[in-house]
Amino acid sequence: MQVWCFVGANGLWALCGNEAGVTLPEELGPWTFLKVASLDGAEKDELEAKSLITEHGFCCFDPSTVS
Repeated sequence: MQVWCFVGANGLWALCGNEAGVTLPEELGPWTFLKVASLDGAEKDELEAKSLITEHGFCCFDPSTVS
């Protein structure tokens, strides 16, 4: 699954299924595009992110907690 990665005003990151970031929550923005990424679902976190993106259009996370 191809996703677009954005960073919010307070350092929160988000993965979005839309390159324009239209589904990202406005209250956590403004959002700045970082990069395109691919989720292959090999890791538990990636499976959860894919599920959230499918359901809500985005997945937010704190990058300092990602290994």
